[in-house]
Formats: sequence, C-alpha cells, structure tokens
Amino acid sequence: MTGNRRPNIVVLCLDTVRKDVYDRFAPRLRERAAVRFEGMRALGGWSVPSHAGMLTGSVASETGVHAHQRRFDPIDPEDTWLAPLEGQGYESVCVTSNIYASPVFGFDRFFDRTIPISPSRRLPAGMDVQEHISDRSTDGVEAYADFVREALEHDHPLRSLANGVLLKLDDVSRKLPIEKPTDFGGRAIARTLEREVAEPDGPVVAFANVMDAHGPHTAFRGLDDSIHGVSADFHSSSFRDSDVNVADGLGAYESDVERVRRLYAATVDYLDRVVTDLLDAVAREDDRESILIVTADHGENLGYESDGYLMNHMSSLSEGLLHVPFDIVATDDGALELATDGTEAAGPVDIDGLASHADLGDAVRSLAGEEPFDPFALERERARAEIVGSGSGIPEGGDESYWDRGQRVVYEGDRKYYRDQLGDEAVYDVSGPPSKQVELPDETVPDGLFESAFGDWITDEERDGQDHAEEVDAASRARLEDLGYL
Repeated sequence: MTGNRRPNIVVLCLDTVRKDVYDRFAPRLRERAAVRFEGMRALGGWSVPSHAGMLTGSVASETGVHAHQRRFDPIDPEDTWLAPLEGQGYESVCVTSNIYASPVFGFDRFFDRTIPISPSRRLPAGMDVQEHISDRSTDGVEAYADFVREALEHDHPLRSLANGVLLKLDDVSRKLPIEKPTDFGGRAIARTLEREVAEPDGPVVAFANVMDAHGPHTAFRGLDDSIHGVSADFHSSSFRDSDVNVADGLGAYESDVERVRRLYAATVDYLDRVVTDLLDAVAREDDRESILIVTADHGENLGYESDGYLMNHMSSLSEGLLHVPFDIVATDDGALELATDGTEAAGPVDIDGLASHADLGDAVRSLAGEEPFDPFALERERARAEIVGSGSGIPEGGDESYWDRGQRVVYEGDRKYYRDQLGDEAVYDVSGPPSKQVELPDETVPDGLFESAFGDWITDEERDGQDHAEEVDAASRARLEDLGYL
C-alpha cells in the first residue's frame, strides 16, 4: 500500500459495549474479522477518560481529562495518533453521537471535521431541534409555529423539519405504550460515516462513536423481539441506576435489571447488523480498501455479581467495564496483510494475550503503513486503567468520598490488581469467561506495583481548582441528563 492507495482506517467505538455480550450477540462482525483481540482492556471506565486514553494511550491522571475536567483542552492535538497520519495524506473525520466526544467538550479539536448526531439532529445537515426547544420562550401552538418558521429559514429546511418530526415521534413513544420508532442514532451514524469515508479522493482516518447500547434503554424499532421480549411501555428511566448501586444486591430491582440486560443484548445484535451493512455499503461505493477497528470506549455494569451488583458505569473499574471488544475487519479480504509466520489461517487470527487501548495508536499507524500488520506485537505483559472521580452524580445519601474516589488497576497475566485512593486493595483472577473477575482474598498486591505503573494521585486540592460543574448550554445539559450523567 503506497501513496494515494493507502486504506481508509475507521475506529468504530460501540459506546458501552462489554466483551461478553459482544461475543455472543455480534456474530456477523466476529465472523468477518481478520484479527480478534480477546484480551483488550480500556484505559478508563467511562466516556471522558476512556476517549482521552484512546487518542493518547495515557490514563486520566496523565491526560488531565477526567470527572473534574471533562473538556479535552489539556490534550495537545500533536500528542494524539491522528497527528502523524496527516503527513501521510490522511484526512481526519469524527462522526459522533456521544456529547462528550463532540464540539461541546472540545473533542473536535483533533479532527479536520466533526459531525455530531443526536436524537434531535438525526440528519446532521438540518437544525438541532433541542437547541431550538431550549432557547424558546413560547409554548403550545406558538412554539410549533416558531419551530416551523426557523426550520424553513434554515439552509436545509426539509431535513430540519424531518429532525423535528423524528424527535416528536420519539417523545410520543415515551408517553404511550408503543415501540420507539427510531434507534438512538446508529443508522444515522452509519449513513454519515459511509458518505464521509467513501466520497473523498484521498485516504480517510475516521473515528465514530455509536451510542445505542448506552442507556437509557427501551424497545425500539429494529430490535429483535425474540432476544429481548420486553414490552413497549418499559423504559429504564422508571428506576435510577444509583438506587440499585446503593442497594444490598438487586432486591426489588431484579426484574427491571433483567429487562435492561435483554434490551442491551438486543441492541448489540442490532449494532452488529448496522455495522455489517455499513461494511457492505463502503465496499460497494468505494474502490479504496477500508479497515475497521471495532471496539468500545468501555463496557457496562449490568448488575451481575462480578459487576459488584452495580449498574451503569460510575465509580467502577470492573471487568464488565474494562474488558472490551477489539476486532479488525476489512471491506476486502485482501486489504489486510498480516505479518504472521507465513502460514495462512483458515479463519480469524485470535490474539489471546493481554492488550490495551494504550496501543490503539500503534495499531492505526501500522494498518495505515506500508509494512504488513503484526497483531502479535500488540500483546502486553502489563496493562493499566484509571478513573479520577465518579463520572455521574453521587447517589442520594451516598458517601461522596467513596463514590468520587480515584481508582486504579494493573493487569499482569491472569491477575488484576486494584487500588483506590482511600487505600483499599484487591486481587482478582481474570482468566475465566470474558468480562468476569473473581476476587482472591488470600493474595496481596505486589510491593511497588502501583508506584511503578502510575504517578501521584490527583489530590482534592487539584480537583477543587478545576471545574466540577461544566458550563454547557441548555440543550447539552438536557442531553447529559437523559444519559444519566447529571
């Protein structure tokens, strides 16, 4: 691969998709993958530190991007893996439905162009309806008239009107016992990504974030009912994850949690179909080879014992959060030349050892280069992860010092070593099924392990000097509230 024929590289982040559910409910992508990393670990347990880590290979205390500094301003674009690709003729694009990985928090600084997509802006060329709603001072019929007038004055009036209709349909479905008529942005992301990758003459490096597997969860059109079997009137906002997290086990929430698990599984199956369709579309429309890295910024706690009976992804570094998929898929069987021992594999090459998002940049650069890609070079003897602060609101009546504590993990072999900022430690066996961990109370953390892997903790004084309550516009705040971050 030389010059202008370098392949397109797409990092496709299936937000909040954990490894075990992906393995079971994404069979199409698993079968089409040329390389599958079975031991990939994220660098953080929720969107902000994980996205910073994916771009830089560093943990939260090093990037300066975490629960108490959610903007990406501390990161120099030259320190990301995107910067060297520009010198090789690559154009960079971000297509995202994650509000943190968007211009609102400065994520667009790293790309030539960024295209945000949200429930209020399915068609990105049209107006953002939520911004209109948040800024309006009228109600009722007058409010609708204001919207129509503003939409018709927009550069893309029909798409602006369509955005309004789609948002209204979603709103109606939440109030009535009917299936949500649209997904949470997956199809819109795929259509936009297809265009952004296929249309340019030169090679493209793209980052895309798809939020459908992230809460809130409800049945929507396109889900396989045989997987979830959840009635249309269920919505996960009927209970609070934080209430589950402070309960003693699942208790009264067990049936609701089980519904969330089934909807989550059906959503991963849905994304498997969406991404497979995207691969086929790009292959048809672009004669340039494209290589997709399918991964997740983090997984999700689903209330299992191994998750500590936690829901969502606040204040945790469980295997449900850190063990993520990492499959490399090519639109053309010949697009990915592997540096192996010379033998031809009958199927995907499985890399079973430990791997980390810290090496995502090396993978991208290697795939974009002229030499064959050596997946075994990404295996590691040690990996690490960190969060600084909760990431979501503190549960009502909860101990803030506990829920907002810093937490760190070091992996070595089949052991996972844990330490938090309060001094608690634990050792886990992670040699079993994906996304599972078993505590080993008779084992201790080796002396000096964390000191050699990390620098100092971010102190309370440093936290107090940063912005705890991000100043965002009303539309963005509404989106963060709907996602459970505020």
